[in-house]
Order: sequence, then structure tokens, then C-alpha cells
Amino acid sequence: MPAPCFAVVLALCLLGLRANAQTLSASLSASPRPIELQEEPGGEAPEVFISPGKSTTLLFDAELLRTAEGKDTATLERREAFALVDAGLTTLRLIPTEGLKPGDRLRLTVRFAGRAAPSGAAFTLVVHAAQAEPMVEVYRNARPVESYQQEAREARARAAQCHDELKRIQAERAEPGGLRSLLAAKQLDEEGVLPKVLTEAVTKAPGNVLSVFRIRSYRAAGRVAVEFEVNGLANAPPFVVAGAALTGRRGAELKVLPVWSSGPINADPSNPGRVVVEAEATTEDARGPYTLKLWEEGGGRTVLLGNVTFP
Repeated sequence: MPAPCFAVVLALCLLGLRANAQTLSASLSASPRPIELQEEPGGEAPEVFISPGKSTTLLFDAELLRTAEGKDTATLERREAFALVDAGLTTLRLIPTEGLKPGDRLRLTVRFAGRAAPSGAAFTLVVHAAQAEPMVEVYRNARPVESYQQEAREARARAAQCHDELKRIQAERAEPGGLRSLLAAKQLDEEGVLPKVLTEAVTKAPGNVLSVFRIRSYRAAGRVAVEFEVNGLANAPPFVVAGAALTGRRGAELKVLPVWSSGPINADPSNPGRVVVEAEATTEDARGPYTLKLWEEGGGRTVLLGNVTFP
């Protein structure tokens, strides 16, 4: 298919991608997530999501116990795999390195000063490919009323956002198809859809679990997209795409829309899979390069592509 025609066909496909399943980032909001500790320890340790290179801070409502030498008594499994473990009077900040792999589960325990119960707490740190909880509030004592009120306000805001999203999707489905849909969505301006071949330009991480080839990027009004064909590795289970992230040099991320794929990706070279990652971006935002990270359900295996640029 000639490149201009291919670009138009892809652009038509992009409009249907936003109605897919929600991404994990919706559950890992920027607002602190509260964890209430039981007076009598028991049951499963609460989970906290962390990601290589991203900061996660645990904020406690009680002082952490420190030794006479001034050292904290937090015990962290595989501490050497963290670039930063910074314990304050009531905070614990963690930044893991790439030495941790998605799906790893690490145990973290802390002890509190004073004789009140509970005397300590345990957490399970769950490593995700790209998503991390920036802050978690840990309550040793009863949560204040203001905390519940804030949580209720956030729940109402999320419900309103879901309502607005549903109305938007319903409105989009009522719009015309084909080129009319692009025009109705104001995503087709005088420049049309601009394609760029990246097959030789991108860098591929040695640990990628998929073989990536035939890579193209696209830019339209307010949108960018990366489309590529992939094959799974021999004797590996099929790869089911769950999400993606596009990160710039300074750590800024584009707002990625639900990722589209042709289905589970296996090692059959005669039937390669196709993946399209679309994001909202102004012309200024589209100036790269970006790093594209793709992950499967549960944040397990990943694919990492560097030097991703747009037309």
C-alpha cells in the first residue's frame, strides 16, 4: 500500500482506539492513596506499586523508630536495587533502579517510635513496568474526618469524569465515519496526517521480549501515534498488550490513549502482530525524542524503544 494511503487508513483507525479498556494509570492517581493499619497485625500486607526510575513516598502519621546511631529501622528486601532509600521523621521515599523487573514483589517493614500499637507495619512493593504510586498515606491511628471527606470528593470527581467520558464516547459513535469523522473531530487540518519511518532510527533494549520491526510514527492535529509490527520470541507465551508510556528526556510523559493491538502476539513469523500507541500532543509536545515502553497485563514483560520521534 502506498505511504499516503497507508497514512490515511491508519488515521481512520485511530479514531476508534479511544473506546477500548481503561489503562492502569486511572487506578494510580496523583492523589495520595490512604492505607489504614490494624492495631493487631495480620492478613496480607498492603501492596504499593513502584516503577524503575520513579519516586514513591510513604507518608506516615507517626514517627519512625531510629537507632541510637541515627539510622532508620526500615527493612527493605533487595535494598541494593534502589537508587534512593530516604527515611525522614515520618516519611520514606523510594526510587528503584532498572535492576528490578516488572512483576517483582519485595517486602518492606518499618517500626514506629513509642509504645502505641501497632509497633510496626509491613508492605509488599509490586514492581510495574511504568506506573508507580507517587505518594501513599499510611495511618497508624484513626484517620481524621478530613481524610474521608477528601476521599469522598475524589470518588465523586472520578465518577463525574467517567460520566463525561461515557458521554464523549457515545457522542463519537454518533459521529460520521471515514474522513468525515476526522473532520468532525478536528484532527485533520491543512497538513493532514504526516508519516515518518522509524525502523532504522529507534533503539531497542536488549531485554525486549518481542521482536519489533516496520516502525512508523504519525502526527495529526493534537495527536501523535507510533505503529509497528511485532513477533513474539520462540517458546515464550503470547504477549497481550495492556498499556504503554511515552516519556521524554526530562521525564515528562504524553497522555497515552488506550493502546490498540491486533491480538495476542506470538512467535509465528507468518502472522506478525500490530500495535498502535496514540497520544495527545501539541506540535511543541511532538518534538522528541521519546522513549516508548510497552507492557503486558500485570506489568510483567516489557518492550522498550528509544529515540522515537514524530514528523
